[in-house]
Amino acid sequence: MAYWLQGVRLRPVARQIPQLRSAELTHLDSARARLRIALLSTLALVVFLAFVVFPPRQLLVLADGHQVTVTSRQKDLDLLVGAAGLERNPGDVFIVGNGQVAIERAVPAVVEVDGRTLMWRTRSPTVGGLLAELGIDVSPYDTVLYNGLEVGLSDAVYPRPINTTSLAGYGIYAKTPGDVHGIVLSVRRAVPLTVVEDGKPVRLHTSKATLAEVLSQAGIRLGPADEVSPSLETPVTAGMEVEVRHANAINLRVGGSTRVIYTHKQTLEEALLEAGLTFGPDDRTEPPLSAAVSNGMTARLVRVTGQTFVEREKVEHKTVFKPDDSLSGSQTRRVLGRDGVRAVEYKIVIEDGVEVSRSISREYFDPEPVDTVIYYSPSALKETGQTAANFSVSRTLHVYATWYNAASSGKPATHPSYGITASGVPVTKGIVAVDPSVIPLGTKLYIPGYGFAVAADTGGGIVGNTIDLGYPDGVPVDWRTGWVDIYVLEP
Repeated sequence: MAYWLQGVRLRPVARQIPQLRSAELTHLDSARARLRIALLSTLALVVFLAFVVFPPRQLLVLADGHQVTVTSRQKDLDLLVGAAGLERNPGDVFIVGNGQVAIERAVPAVVEVDGRTLMWRTRSPTVGGLLAELGIDVSPYDTVLYNGLEVGLSDAVYPRPINTTSLAGYGIYAKTPGDVHGIVLSVRRAVPLTVVEDGKPVRLHTSKATLAEVLSQAGIRLGPADEVSPSLETPVTAGMEVEVRHANAINLRVGGSTRVIYTHKQTLEEALLEAGLTFGPDDRTEPPLSAAVSNGMTARLVRVTGQTFVEREKVEHKTVFKPDDSLSGSQTRRVLGRDGVRAVEYKIVIEDGVEVSRSISREYFDPEPVDTVIYYSPSALKETGQTAANFSVSRTLHVYATWYNAASSGKPATHPSYGITASGVPVTKGIVAVDPSVIPLGTKLYIPGYGFAVAADTGGGIVGNTIDLGYPDGVPVDWRTGWVDIYVLEP
């Protein structure tokens, strides 16, 4: 297509425009590609420099008894410790060096003083330093309790407390089983009081909680009958008055014995009556009953004529074996007895304080001992060759009981002494090997679960409280090796 204007021939513009746009787009895509390549190259260079020029570092973080290794480029220690899953509390400090960061913890403390409860964290090494940080003054009479234990100002606080008493109830310082650093300091202020000891007043300053602690601190020792008013458990308050009355000690001799009695009574007669002593019409005392009591005095009570006294002695009951035809085999039946008391009544005649005669006026049991009876079947003695009878137990022994038979002796059946015991009788049921130094040969025994037996054999392995129970060859063994209490029967 062609157009003419004033004799000028124009080119076909409509056909050339698409060709120009295509060239421009190609040039633009090429520029964009070069830009992307440049950006990727720059990013790769930055990553390369970050890993080569500024590589990450590894640090060992030490805290609370644990070690955590952290790989990071972080220079801020708080952020670095946070990356290790740890927390920096108020008062904690960082110690950096040798590729590691150590967190030195401040000790959480609760201070109770003058009606106030103060929360604090400290790195002071001593109790006094901790209190000084809070501006708390402590006098020589005050008491400081560290988790319930009394301590001095120079006692240590860090790294571990003296006591692991729970801090439950103190909010953020509530104690957990793994927390060994929390402490509670209690300052108990001293107060004035007066102790009147046997009429003599002494003024004291104390921070003790009870009167018992006050008297101990003051070196006041209390005897068995001393009186304290108010009671020793009374809490101490400012200005209180405490009365201590010491009892007088009397060294009293009655007959051939001497004992000490303590009393607040004024006369010897009152003191003896208070101790539960009575007087016969002819009895006398040295000094006389009207004598005034003094501490450490010696007195004697003389019993004159016709006096009696009873001595009591425990009598242990015996264990006896008795045959019972209603029983068979190894059956037994036990009837328990009881211990008794043997009483001996003496009549003593004393003239001028000297015993001139002593005689037994009567003897009796109160109560009388009753034997424990073990009834057995008469047939149980046939295996031992004994005759049914009553047997008394002389003693019991705790022994380790094993078993044996002729075949277990180690000798062949053709050996002349095969199955022959040390006493010359064949081994069978009812023959027991013993240590003769513990159980003499010939001793009759009763072994629960085995039956009646005779100590008739010895063995190299039978030493001390060990016995070996005999069985005939070919008979099933019904004994289980172990410890057992056996009865030694009287001959």
